[in-house]
Amino acid sequence: MAMRFQNSIDVKKDKILFKLVINPRMLIKVIFQALLDSFFCWLSWIGAVFVFSYLFVLDHALLSTIQRLWWIFPPICILFFMVCGVYKAMWHHPSVGTMIRISAAVFLCSFAIYVALRVDLGYWSNPGLGVIAFYFLLTLSATPRLAGRVYKEVIKYFKRYAILQKTLPDEPIHTLIIGAGESAAQFLQHPNQQGARPRKIVGILDNDVRKQGYFLHGVPVIGNDSQIPVLVRDKDVSEIIIAIPTMKNEDLRRIVRLTPIQRCKVRMLTGLSNGKTFDALRDLNIADLLRRPEASLNKTTLNEWLKDKTVLVTGGGGSIGSELCRQLIQLDVRMIVIYDIYENNAYDLMNELVVNFGQLVHNKVAIRIGSVQDESRLNVVFEEFKPSIVFHAAAYKHVPLMEDYPRLALDNNVIGTYRTALCAIRHKVERFVMISTDKAVNPTNVMGASKRMAEMLTLGFCQTPDVSTEFVCVRFGNVLNSNGSVIPLFKRQIEAGGPITVTHPDIIRYFMTIAEAAKLVLEAGEMANGGELFILDMGEQVKIVDLAENLIRMAGLTPGVDIKIVFTGLRPGEKLYEELLLDADGLDTTHNDKIYMTRPKASSSLKILYNSLAAGLPDGNDPVALLKQFVPEYVPMA
Repeated sequence: MAMRFQNSIDVKKDKILFKLVINPRMLIKVIFQALLDSFFCWLSWIGAVFVFSYLFVLDHALLSTIQRLWWIFPPICILFFMVCGVYKAMWHHPSVGTMIRISAAVFLCSFAIYVALRVDLGYWSNPGLGVIAFYFLLTLSATPRLAGRVYKEVIKYFKRYAILQKTLPDEPIHTLIIGAGESAAQFLQHPNQQGARPRKIVGILDNDVRKQGYFLHGVPVIGNDSQIPVLVRDKDVSEIIIAIPTMKNEDLRRIVRLTPIQRCKVRMLTGLSNGKTFDALRDLNIADLLRRPEASLNKTTLNEWLKDKTVLVTGGGGSIGSELCRQLIQLDVRMIVIYDIYENNAYDLMNELVVNFGQLVHNKVAIRIGSVQDESRLNVVFEEFKPSIVFHAAAYKHVPLMEDYPRLALDNNVIGTYRTALCAIRHKVERFVMISTDKAVNPTNVMGASKRMAEMLTLGFCQTPDVSTEFVCVRFGNVLNSNGSVIPLFKRQIEAGGPITVTHPDIIRYFMTIAEAAKLVLEAGEMANGGELFILDMGEQVKIVDLAENLIRMAGLTPGVDIKIVFTGLRPGEKLYEELLLDADGLDTTHNDKIYMTRPKASSSLKILYNSLAAGLPDGNDPVALLKQFVPEYVPMA
C-alpha cells in the first residue's frame, strides 16, 4: 500500500517536472514567484519585529537572529507554498479555493519559522510576532497575484460604462428585484447580462425580515413583496425581476396578482455566465404559474427497463411524441424510431436532437414516414427495427375539426390504433403504450369517443389468447403549448392586439407541461404489466379565462383595457369541464404519487368490435352511429 502511494507521488512529481521542462516560460515564472515569496516571507518577519518594537520594546536578539538565519526562509516558504498548491493555482480566475490554498501556505510557513526561531533562540518569542508576520506575508504574497485580476475588472467596468453611455441613450428601465439572495447579488454584479437597455434598480424586496434594511451591492432591501403596488406606482417601475430560482408557483402567482394593472412586466432571472454578454432574463411563461411542481424522471428504473431496447414512437413528430423522443434520447435505449406521417415535424425534431446531443444521434435515432392506417407500411417498419416497446401517440386530437370529419377520426384514432396493435402482436413487441385523453371519459364529441373506443380495443388485446404483448393506456388532460392548444392561439391574439376569444366564462381544463406529461408516460410504461389504464394526476382544473388574463398580464398589458376578452360560446362537442375517470372504474395508487391505475372491465361488445375492424368498416357506415354502438356513454352535444 505504501509503495503504491509513493509511486503515485513520484508520478505526479514527474508530470510537474515534465511540464516545467517543456515550458521554459512557466519554469521562469515559478522561480520568480518562489524567490519573491521568499523575500516577502523574510521581509514580513522584519516588519513584524519593527511593528512590535514600536508598540512595545525592541527585541535585538530576535532581529539579529532573523537577519542571520535569512537562508532558512526560502526553503521553508517554497516548501509549504508548493505543498499547498499555490504555484498551480490560476490567479487570473481566483476563487475561494485559491485563497484557502495561499492562506494555508502562509499559516504553515509562519508557524514553521516561529518554531525555527524558538530552536535558535532557546525561548519562545511573543506569539503576537507570528500573527503580525502571518498577516504581512498573506498581504504581500496575495497582492501581486490579485493585482492583475483587479486591474482587469476595473478596466472592464469603465469600458462597459463608457459603451453604455455612448450606445444606450434610452431611458433606463426602472426595475424592482424580488429576492435578496445569491442570484440577485450575481445579477447586480453582471450588468452586461441585464439586457440591451440600461437599468435603474430602484430596490429589492425580500420576505425575510433579517435582510430588510440592508444594502446588497449598493441597492437597498426595502421590504416584502406586499409593497409591490406602492413601489410600482411611486418609483415608476416598469419591470419586476424574480431572482429566486426555487420560488413556489403559488408565490409567483401572488406576485403576478400584486403587480398593478398597468404596463409593468414580470420576468424571471435565468442562469448567469461569467464574462459573457447576453440577456439573463426571460419572460414568464404560463407553466411558471401552474398549480403544481413538475415531476422528475427516475432514470435508474427507466434505464433498467429500456436498456439496449428499440423504441418506436408513432406520431413521433407531434407534441407528445416528440417530447417522448427528447426524454428517450437521454436514456440507455438502443434505437428510437420516429414514425410520423408529417415529414417536416420529424425532420425538425431530428435536427433539434442533433443540435442538443451531437452527431451520434444519427446512430441512435431513425425516421420513418408513414401512416398508422397503412398496415403494410407498419409491417415493413416493424420488420426492419423489431421494436421492443411501442408508444402510440399518433391521433387526431382537434375536437371541433373531428366533429366535421367523424369518419377521419374513426379511421385514424380507432382503425389506426387497431392496425398498429396488430403489428405489435405479430412482431412480438414486449409492451404497447397507448396515449389517451381525458376527453375519452363520458365523451360528448367524436374525438373523445374515438379515443375511448381505442382504449377499449387496446386493453382488450390483453384478454386475447396467445398474445404476449402487454397493452396499457395512459390518460391525461391538456398539455401546455401543444399543437392546436389555446396557449399559442392566445399569444398570437395578444400579439395582434386582441381580442382574446374564450368560448365560455366558466370553462375549465386540466393542464400540465409537455415535458411532465412525457416523463409520467414513461414512468407509467415502466411499471405496467398489461391491462392497466394509468391516469395522471393533473392537479386542479384551471379556468381558461384566468389563463387568458395571466397571459395578458405577463405581456405587461391590462386585461379588459389593452386586450379585450370576448366570449364566443361553446364549440361543437365541447364540455365546460373534463373528467379523468369513469364512475364505474376503481382507482388504485402506484409508487409514483402522480400516477394512478385502474383495470377496466372488458366491454361485452369487444368481440363484435374486433370482428368489425378485421372485416373493415364500410365507407357507407355512419361513423357517429358506430361510435354510439361501441361507446354507450358517448352522448353527442346538441
